[in-house]
Amino acid sequence: MIQGKFLAALQRHSMVKPGERILLAVSGGSDSTALLVLFAAAAAQLDLTLHVAHLDHGWRGRAAARDAEAVRRLATRFRVPVTVGRVDPAAPIGRRSSSREERARIQRRSFLEATAAAVGADRIALGHTLDDQAESFLMRLLRGSGRRGLGGIHPVIDGTLIRPLLGLKHADLRAWLRRRRIPWREDATNRDLSLTRNRVRRRLLPLLQRQFNPKASEVLARAADLLRDEEDWLERLTADAYDSVALSDRPLNVVLDAKALAAMPLVLRRRVLRRSIARTLGHLRGIDQRHIEQALDVIDRGGRGSLHLPKGLRLNVFPEAVSIFALDGFLDMLLNAPVPPKRAPASVQEALCPVPGTIDFPGFRLTARLAEAGAGLPRAGDSIALLDADLVKGPLVVRPRRPGDRFHPQGAPGSRRLKEFLIDRKVPVNQRGRIPLVLTGERIAWVVGHRIDDSFKITPATRQVLVLTKETR
Repeated sequence: MIQGKFLAALQRHSMVKPGERILLAVSGGSDSTALLVLFAAAAAQLDLTLHVAHLDHGWRGRAAARDAEAVRRLATRFRVPVTVGRVDPAAPIGRRSSSREERARIQRRSFLEATAAAVGADRIALGHTLDDQAESFLMRLLRGSGRRGLGGIHPVIDGTLIRPLLGLKHADLRAWLRRRRIPWREDATNRDLSLTRNRVRRRLLPLLQRQFNPKASEVLARAADLLRDEEDWLERLTADAYDSVALSDRPLNVVLDAKALAAMPLVLRRRVLRRSIARTLGHLRGIDQRHIEQALDVIDRGGRGSLHLPKGLRLNVFPEAVSIFALDGFLDMLLNAPVPPKRAPASVQEALCPVPGTIDFPGFRLTARLAEAGAGLPRAGDSIALLDADLVKGPLVVRPRRPGDRFHPQGAPGSRRLKEFLIDRKVPVNQRGRIPLVLTGERIAWVVGHRIDDSFKITPATRQVLVLTKETR
């Protein structure tokens, strides 16, 4: 049953593909131990290569060393290579963190991403379970989170982070490991009731199960799943609504059409305003629902008004427009701005590229050639794309982006708006129009320098490969 649910989750969310390398985050606890055992049992069937990563956060001295040794033994038992890292708990992490747990999360994410890059992993697998989902739901509910926060832990993030155990219970995984006589490590910090999650796990959730519903964890996790699906749909509506009212869309200053914003339903105005603030600041840390309501109060009065919000954010309201301005960010930009180049690179112009063939653009050259599948192919990267030639109809069209462009980034669970993809990649607004797109017919095949469309990737069935190379001139 455990193995079946695990495999079903991988398939349902398209978490892995044949031939991929998966980095497994293994702490040594029961959940991550089960993650390793389940993947090891399925690796040959799914044509996967595995690598284990373990991080010592520097908190627990000898106990942490024993954890690392246990993970090494387990990885050796299943013939999986392992990378063990250690961080200084006092080391800077790039931004101020409010808690030790938040610092650990940031350090762990950084370690996993660096290890994945070093070993060539396509995905990073984490061992979060149904119980983690239920606990997160309760914690966020008590914090006053809305639908987005209550949606909880996502099974797949950006096509890279995967959580195949979200449908499995912690107790069931432990029982499964016991039957197989596979040991795991117990982390003493899990009993520390000064930590909010531990109080929820050891006091609140058992109380709900005893006195209200024995299946409280399953019910809460299911509610998170439903809210997440609805949130995904609402976010697509919000993106379209934002595009329809944004007069200026750039970091540090977003300007909205006041009349068009006022005509929207309240629920959509809230979401568009949150999106505008996130676009201005680059994040929403420090901004909660009461700040959104304060801003809406000023906007809904009409006429003129202003409001100071956290993070140096200023809202200016005019009869025709609403301006959201990040004053702190603007000052930082002025103080740290590099000397601009004498001449900015020209934007990409639309052109045809024959296959095979070469075409020159201002600042770069694009070359297309055909090669037989198999050994001898160059490694795909920022400047090289490998596409299944049988799926590509030449000549290719090269052009800059257009409003409404969408594509399916390789490895991601589905189609995305190109604009959102570039925002997530932190591409500055003034650079987005300079990114060439390679199209076959009406479909984007390669966002040059970033990602190919998943539909055109090479597979074991590929016979001929189209090799696209961008060379800077």
